[in-house]
Amino acid sequence: MRTLPVLLLLTACSSGSLITEPFTIEVDRSTGALSIEHNDLGPLLTNLTVSVGTGSADIQSSFGSFRFDNISLDVVTATQATFRNSRLATQLITLQDDDGNDLADIVLEVVPIGPTTALTIGITPTSPGNRVVVTADCTDDDHFLGLGSHAQDVDHVGEAFPLFVSEPGVGKTFDDDSPDDWFIRGTRHASSYPVPFFVRPHANHGVLLQTQGRVEMDLCHSDADRFSATVWDDGPADIVLFADPDPVRILQAHAAWVGRPELPPPWAFAPWNDAIRGSDNVLGVAQTLRDAGAVSSVIWTEDWKGGRLTDNGYRVSGEWTVDRELYPDPEGIAQTLNDQGFRWFGYFAPYVREGTVAWDEALAADAVTVDADGNVLTFSGPSFETEAYLDLTSDAGQTFALTRMQAATDVGFDGWMADFGEWLPIDAVLGDGSTGLAAHNRYPGQWQAINVEALEDQDATFFARSGFGGAQGNAPIIWGGDQRTDFQADDGLPTVLSLGLGASVSGVPVFTHDVAGYNSVGNPSSTQELWFRWAWLGAFSPILRTHHGAFADDNHQFDTTPETLEHWVRVTQEHTRLFPYRYAMAARASSQGIPMILPIGFRYDADVARNDAWLLGDSLLIAPITQEGATSRQVDLPSDVQWFDWWTDEPVSSGVFGAEPDQIPVFAASGTLIPLLVSIPDSLDSGLPQGVTGLDDVDGEREVRIYGDGAEFTEADGTTYTPSGTATESGQVTERLSNGTLEVGGVTLTIEGFVERTYTVRVITD
Repeated sequence: MRTLPVLLLLTACSSGSLITEPFTIEVDRSTGALSIEHNDLGPLLTNLTVSVGTGSADIQSSFGSFRFDNISLDVVTATQATFRNSRLATQLITLQDDDGNDLADIVLEVVPIGPTTALTIGITPTSPGNRVVVTADCTDDDHFLGLGSHAQDVDHVGEAFPLFVSEPGVGKTFDDDSPDDWFIRGTRHASSYPVPFFVRPHANHGVLLQTQGRVEMDLCHSDADRFSATVWDDGPADIVLFADPDPVRILQAHAAWVGRPELPPPWAFAPWNDAIRGSDNVLGVAQTLRDAGAVSSVIWTEDWKGGRLTDNGYRVSGEWTVDRELYPDPEGIAQTLNDQGFRWFGYFAPYVREGTVAWDEALAADAVTVDADGNVLTFSGPSFETEAYLDLTSDAGQTFALTRMQAATDVGFDGWMADFGEWLPIDAVLGDGSTGLAAHNRYPGQWQAINVEALEDQDATFFARSGFGGAQGNAPIIWGGDQRTDFQADDGLPTVLSLGLGASVSGVPVFTHDVAGYNSVGNPSSTQELWFRWAWLGAFSPILRTHHGAFADDNHQFDTTPETLEHWVRVTQEHTRLFPYRYAMAARASSQGIPMILPIGFRYDADVARNDAWLLGDSLLIAPITQEGATSRQVDLPSDVQWFDWWTDEPVSSGVFGAEPDQIPVFAASGTLIPLLVSIPDSLDSGLPQGVTGLDDVDGEREVRIYGDGAEFTEADGTTYTPSGTATESGQVTERLSNGTLEVGGVTLTIEGFVERTYTVRVITD
């Protein structure tokens, strides 16, 4: 969370400079432009201008998508600056137009946050309006990373697009022009999780726009020399500037500012499997997994409250309680699954459907949004039926959701998917007096917060897909939405990398995705090749999770063929073998704000804009093959460290690497250390019945891989590994201890822990 600001004395110099360590702000009194420089890092934002005024647009909405036409903008740009109280702790600058009329007050504050220091630039319009426009200079070789989870980009330089929570669409265009079928197909940057925050690594800073309004970004697109943000807000449009030469430290500062979610329980970091269509099938999937030797800690039953097959695929019921015809004994299912080492997940979405018991109860309680005349506001939902959105600003709406979520946990559910949040109609009127347009981007965070409250102090978790700035501290897990069930570059397998990296740079600590995608409208259903490729990417993701897809009967599933089931077993075991490493990264994300996946260029000498691979933690570079039919790919490995093939331990450098569909290129960096499980359990839950192995059954052994000289590493349970010395040769040693030292290959490894384990330490050198 944001700490209280440290307000330092700002001195107005005759030159128009404001000095507040470690920043210097040059104010051009004759133009109203600000230039901000860091005393150690150099220029950050130069020629920052502010405009204030009004705007309007014609807005259409359908199926959670929104089209903005006839956008108008009438603003006045500040051309003068006046210091109002240059010797007070908080510096106030008033911006004025050519005639000397006040436009906006600027308040500057220095705030220590996380590992660095931020400068807040508070912009409060003093003239009527609903738009604030901020512009600044672009630089040579500029980059703008983040801005939420987007399917085709991590770096958005040269592009112009809005940040507005929406249904991402079924498939996407390759530009940001609204297509004729805008209510079905998304644009390049249509996103369920846009975030008004970006990192400019080459300029040593990140920028957060503190607003819940729509933001129009123009990133050196209309003018190659300038970038701008147009904020749809009639209140303050504050900017938070995080300055640091290390982009990871910028991410940490941003996470400290907006908040970090709770660490999910250990069992959430074993694979999840979905199972639907009744008790027999759910229990059958669970038994198939155990008989095959696949690791799984979660069975996810999306249709726990009912479902039916439609022309638009298999769709879940609009009820909010368990369907006791489809699942006659849900309490018994939960207990049976628990006895087999599974947690049971359900599904919730923040709307009610006409013709259901939930509809009648919600309307009777005044728990839904209304229109300007006070009538229930309805829309056509995902199943083409009439829906109404819960009013989560009202006690009635919150109570409706919380009581039914509590009833689900009473049945035995340990979590769920918290779906949607994007569809709030813009003409809605909410209980707090806000309109749907003003509340639209806030709504996903409110939906997440209700789920957090429902599961507070329980051994449970949930995952969500929608959000905006400030929501990052709520949901413990975010997934990338409904990708195509194919290899298409617009919205298929290749886009998972951009979606995950963009989410991570924007403050999402734990990311997941649907193995083999979800949507099969306008594209083929999933194949075995796609399933194999996608599952391997899932293995080296924070959370590995299957989803049947909209057309479950047509899609390839984990047990469609014996080969696929065998592949799934291998994938789940490799994912679980990495648990000590992955859970340490999850704990670090929760406590320090470093997301589990990172752009390669944030740690090593590589192009920061790369979206063909990602880092899992600091050590592992994951380079999946995402083209149909391909059995090799070029992998560019950063040259500032030595890399090792994860599967063979051989030292490697950039080149073409072969990988059949049942393989994936993965590389470990020299100067790192990775702890692994030796024995693979059935589940990562603990205290399981006899015959089912859990985390406590395998926690007494570790394989510790030290690449080169290694680096200090701390597991989530506090076990710390500290290598010293210089690796002279590859080698291996095994010893049982809780605290002590081991020597191998010229490296001395000091282990400080609380659990006695058998450690097999391997030093890997070139």
